[in-house]
Amino acid sequence: MKAAKYIWLTWRGWVILSSALLWFLISLVNQTLFAFLLASFAASLSIVSFISALFSLHGIEVRRAPSGDASVGQVISLPLEIVNLRRRRRQDLIIQERLFCTPERLSLHILPPLPRKGKTVLDRRVLAVHRGEFKLDEVILRGGDPAGLFFRERKFSLPAPLLVYPPVLPVSDLFLHKYEASPTSTGQPISTAGTSQDFYGVREYHINDAMRYIHWRSSARYGKLMVKEFERNAVTAVAILIDAQEQFVSKTLLSNLEYQVQAAASIAAHCAGLYCSLSFAAGGSRLRLIQPKSAAAARQDILYNLAALKPGNVALLPAMNALLPMLGKNTVVFCLSLSESPALRRALDSLLQSGMDVRWCLAPRQSFSLTREKDKKTLDSGLKSILKPVHVTPETNLEQALNQALCI
Repeated sequence: MKAAKYIWLTWRGWVILSSALLWFLISLVNQTLFAFLLASFAASLSIVSFISALFSLHGIEVRRAPSGDASVGQVISLPLEIVNLRRRRRQDLIIQERLFCTPERLSLHILPPLPRKGKTVLDRRVLAVHRGEFKLDEVILRGGDPAGLFFRERKFSLPAPLLVYPPVLPVSDLFLHKYEASPTSTGQPISTAGTSQDFYGVREYHINDAMRYIHWRSSARYGKLMVKEFERNAVTAVAILIDAQEQFVSKTLLSNLEYQVQAAASIAAHCAGLYCSLSFAAGGSRLRLIQPKSAAAARQDILYNLAALKPGNVALLPAMNALLPMLGKNTVVFCLSLSESPALRRALDSLLQSGMDVRWCLAPRQSFSLTREKDKKTLDSGLKSILKPVHVTPETNLEQALNQALCI
């Protein structure tokens, strides 16, 4: 489907038409040949330019070529196929489209001259800075006359979906067991294997590995030190809870919600490489729930829900209550909230007392505001809680924040 606008004058066109009218009036008053010739030339140029602009977009088709999804910070390729159906060469054209995932919001590209009966592919590359599920639609093609007196636009309706995922940061030292520590402090082999009694395999020795884990037979076979690894069966399930209640979301570019979304995406990506189940629940514009399943299978569903997550009136507590009956006793729960309340504290304390491992990261709105105002509101002093959240700011390292939550 396509639609054409009226032909509009450029600033140069207004000058030429005004001068044509002016010289025509002068020729009527003074009756001089010079003024009449100038008026005739300006009028003739305007008429020829008008006809040229009128047919500048005639016989041109625009189609949207296939494009993939991307993540925030990546360059997206949005190719367009432009076809010239006529036996005449076309001059430069301008293609524009409104994109809500880019910093400029309006994408402008110049299309080189089209050959006769030919087609070209315009590979538009834009930087994605906003996550979300977007719907591409109108592409505007602008042409004109060689003199630049008139321009014409034609709109092409080319609907297509575009999904921009949140950024994923590496969290290689995200310890999912409350007694697990860094390899530099324990000297035990830590990778996809753990320290239970079930043998997993062997790998090459690292300087931080303990000597008791050396597998001497494999070391003699390969001619280098090899160490034993054991299956990590202490962590069987991970749950991610994220708050998106609109009243607690900051208004800055890197808002507290975007920080928590990035944290959730990084946790999901990290767990996808482990042998565990993964579940997800979020509030916001609507309740989002993903039941526990293999982390590798749940990763894509979680990233999609994080990309489409929008602030709303659904609080975190109803989302938590909806997911809670599906969680096992030894589940590691990551609670990524935007505010703290007595009800939320009591709910997380009850999870902790039931045997779950709770990691609570709090990103308050005032910590992500431009003024960095201190929150003067305090919780009920009589409320005793065994769980304390880790407060994060835009400068807080994500991996450190998630591991600090382990030590609270």
